[in-house]
Amino acid sequence: MAGRPKKEKPKLVAIPDQFDKDEELGITAMQNSFVWHYTEGACSQTEAARRAGFEFPASAANKMLNGKSYPKVTRAVALKQQELREKYSITPQKTGTMLWKIAETAFEQGHHNAAVSAIKELNQLAGLNINRSQSVNINANIDAMSSADIKDRLQKLLGAEKLEPDEKDF
Repeated sequence: MAGRPKKEKPKLVAIPDQFDKDEELGITAMQNSFVWHYTEGACSQTEAARRAGFEFPASAANKMLNGKSYPKVTRAVALKQQELREKYSITPQKTGTMLWKIAETAFEQGHHNAAVSAIKELNQLAGLNINRSQSVNINANIDAMSSADIKDRLQKLLGAEKLEPDEKDF
């Protein structure tokens, strides 16, 4: 009984056709391939060693990453991971720059709602907007209260001295 054919999984990143040895770090082409597969290939250390072509991938991967057998490979992995952390890190500066570009592009293309949303997010990022909400439990039967009683009750709850607006409020 044959099952349905498996879908081919999309590749997250394009795998280089060839790996060269890295003279600067002092690692071979096969070790460089292991470093790439381990850091960018979205696979385990054993799978990275298998893809790099090692004969005994589990053993080779352990030796590559233990720091004693191949310290140059361990250093190359650490450098590559640091490089990727910096490349993909989310910082307020990167976010602000991206939101500003979105706002400008959206406005130029006539997508004003998107531009306003991006500006709102920029203001939120800058700390210019503060979302506040307050829940007040009144515990009163408003239907049985007169309007004067409601005003007095609200003044007590909210600490307001008066509910009537001044002319300067308009």
